Amino acid sequence: MRVAIVRLTAMGDVIHTLASLQFVKEKSADIELTWFVEEKFAPILFNNPDIDHVVPLNLHSLKEKLSFDVIGDIYKKIKRAGPFDLVIDVQGLIKSAIVAKIAGQKTAGLDRNSAKEGIASFFYRHRYRVDCANIAPVRFASLIAQALGMEITREMLLKKKPYLFFDKGRIDTDIDTLFSKKSRNVLVVTAASNASKTYPAERFVELIEELRDHNVLLIAGSAAERREAEEIARNSHATLLPAMDLNTLKYAVGRCDLLIGGDTGPSHIAWAMNKPSILLFGATPKTMMMETPVNVAITSGMRVHPCRFDKGDRSIATIPPEKVAETAQRLLA
Repeated sequence: MRVAIVRLTAMGDVIHTLASLQFVKEKSADIELTWFVEEKFAPILFNNPDIDHVVPLNLHSLKEKLSFDVIGDIYKKIKRAGPFDLVIDVQGLIKSAIVAKIAGQKTAGLDRNSAKEGIASFFYRHRYRVDCANIAPVRFASLIAQALGMEITREMLLKKKPYLFFDKGRIDTDIDTLFSKKSRNVLVVTAASNASKTYPAERFVELIEELRDHNVLLIAGSAAERREAEEIARNSHATLLPAMDLNTLKYAVGRCDLLIGGDTGPSHIAWAMNKPSILLFGATPKTMMMETPVNVAITSGMRVHPCRFDKGDRSIATIPPEKVAETAQRLLA
């Protein structure tokens, strides 16, 4: 049976959707799985033994150059990957539903009330209800399980095996010199996709001071994020890691003893690799992660809608650094 998963973006959602595939393969080893994903997030999926084929799509290019040639190339790439017995659109957007429909006639996805863009449901032959207030990995597992006629429970996800992998041959070994062999290594993800998910720089400086007995390493992506991370490093004992591709980022998270960050893709890598983590939540609910004894959410205490987020909410800044540090020390012990 040939099955395609459509989950184009974003990094955290791709990571949480991927958690289900090990259980799909355990129950039906003969299923051949293909994944359609936005090109820049494809490396998250690479080297995973549960995925047979990854099809990177540059749909973002349509915003820069909308032409029949570009559309035609993307259409051909999707068609060449098939045919499929079933295509499951986990994203619930019009663009992902169109990709699913091109990929195969037998499509499955969220119903009108569950999809982020309700009109997307009209592209599916089979529609399923999923509660947006549920924990993110459970939501995505529920849709995949219903579409395949199997069961993937919360308890199964809590007992998952690590499922993000890196290519050791493509890692810059210079990064190893920044990890300590004498003290615990704490990775701090300093930024997120929008300000509502970003802990203020001055708060990070206070937190890092509380972690002075540990080797603190900062992760930042874009040029603007790196400038802010450099400011944090100048005012603390932390070290800013060099810019990394996703393969090296997975390696770095795999080497750390604890990760601290906001509700952003790189932070969710820790849960996927069964590494201890602390995620800070202000504008988004803590259901965006799955808590475990070593994966802890700390919230601002503000009431947050489970399905609609206020990007103007800056309450993450009210989380006391001392509370984060106390939790970190407990996990590191």
